[in-house]
Amino acid sequence: MKPFTLFCILLGMFVAPLGAATGSPDFNGRWRLDAAQSTALDGWTAMDVSLTPAGDEVAIQFDMRWRSTSRVSATNTVNTTAKVELPAFFRVEQRHMAVYPVKNASTAVAAKWLDDGRTLRVEAITPVEVSQGTADMRIYQEFRVAEGGQTLTLIELHSTRNRPLVYVFRKLADGDTTQP
Repeated sequence: MKPFTLFCILLGMFVAPLGAATGSPDFNGRWRLDAAQSTALDGWTAMDVSLTPAGDEVAIQFDMRWRSTSRVSATNTVNTTAKVELPAFFRVEQRHMAVYPVKNASTAVAAKWLDDGRTLRVEAITPVEVSQGTADMRIYQEFRVAEGGQTLTLIELHSTRNRPLVYVFRKLADGDTTQP
């Protein structure tokens, strides 16, 4: 084998994995819930999610509206190369489940890019209060951007539920800051 060919093969072995460690630029931006295509929000009336990748970190901001009066905005910043502890991990609560976050508790969160950067996987173990006391709830999320970059699907599994939650979002135009 020629030295140049060997060099190209070795370079490809090291450079190819680096490209897979970043997300698609289609993730950047603000996304609005398509309620007709999504799991019911159970009390919440609207939801936007903004994804902002920056190096190994991804800021996932949730902007929620409860009925017509109350708004909540919270951000989970995950790292795609290392597990992090988040002191105020936000999750879309399903009120009728009677599963509430433990006050002042941290959540262990791991994230990773999959499918050549078209899927962001987030796994969290968060302490919750239940009728029997406290327990750890596992949350598995996949943020999947569709071909063309105009649709984002969030698939979420909780260890406290038997069925997945599926939220479909449409990308808002750059600079659109209207509230949900």
